[in-house]
Amino acid sequence: MPPHLCGFHSRSWDTLLTRCSAELTGLPEAERNWLTARLQLIADYQCELDQLFQLARGPHACTSCHGQCCDCGRHHFTLTNLLGYLLQDLAPPRPDASRPCPFLGEQGCTLDAPFRPFNCVTFLCDEVEAGLNAADQQRFYQLEKRLRCVYEEIAARYPVASLRGLLIALERSDGQSLLKSAAGRE
Repeated sequence: MPPHLCGFHSRSWDTLLTRCSAELTGLPEAERNWLTARLQLIADYQCELDQLFQLARGPHACTSCHGQCCDCGRHHFTLTNLLGYLLQDLAPPRPDASRPCPFLGEQGCTLDAPFRPFNCVTFLCDEVEAGLNAADQQRFYQLEKRLRCVYEEIAARYPVASLRGLLIALERSDGQSLLKSAAGRE
């Protein structure tokens, strides 16, 4: 397996950022607007999910278990998450390939809530879920469904943006353009 697919490494990460930025620059305005609108929906939903997580004392629960769930996140970061940063002219945090999740730092997740992977913002352990009342639990799962639909809409248009994770999607993309739409538009 090529070294860049074994995990996030500095050189391959820099190459990926350059490649993705160049493809974004080349997107027609209408396509860029379509993508920007969906990424804004994702950011809005994820911020609301994070507020519910905070309300349920999620950070306290994560501190207590030392982020065991996060240790399973090596391949959760997607092209959609990366595009969220880049379309706002923000630099995503540099992944650390030596960690079980390359975006798990000493103080927790290094990714901002609007740009975290779908799996990370929609997972509730029993303790965190118990910290939400019935109405907040219902709201959480409604948001999860809406969020999944937007991620799937982007993945249907750009197959490399699948929820499988960026490294896995890149491996399966056979070198195709990151932002080549399934309908053949670029």
